[in-house]
Amino acid sequence: MNKMITASNPAFILMVILLLLNGCAMQPYGSFIQNPSTSYSKVMADEVTAQIVRLYPAANTQFNLRHTVNDPFGHALVDNLRVAGFAVQEKINSNNSLFASKNLMGGSLPDIAINREADGASQPTGLALSYIIDQSGDLYHVNITIDDTRLSRAFVAQADSVHPAGLWVRKE
Repeated sequence: MNKMITASNPAFILMVILLLLNGCAMQPYGSFIQNPSTSYSKVMADEVTAQIVRLYPAANTQFNLRHTVNDPFGHALVDNLRVAGFAVQEKINSNNSLFASKNLMGGSLPDIAINREADGASQPTGLALSYIIDQSGDLYHVNITIDDTRLSRAFVAQADSVHPAGLWVRKE
């Protein structure tokens, strides 16, 4: 007798629940602020960069972003880290990776090394970097993850500017 998988099958229901829970466990990264202020983002990125400079040696540290950067905070942070002397490997959007590879190989940007993980090259060296920025009213929360270390700080918006609302919290 051939059994069909139906919605009433307990194994099917358990599998669906596990798939849904697995999707919830994936943590999204980036900025979750509606209409982010460029000046607020710059101030917060400056504070994050200053803290990273205190914790990691600039000339000897490479950060590998775990997600694409598409917000003012992320762009300011990447620029600040590079100016401070850190190497930063940005994640290329998978939708545009073929386009980016063709442009890089086409000679428009000479002397740029392309990381070819699919060709058996080693994984990039450096520390994994990700961030989450969110807002609740006038309070902004910045959470930076560098490998297994989490840095967190709150900022408050006052008089058309943003200021730290407490000390850095570091969890390893």
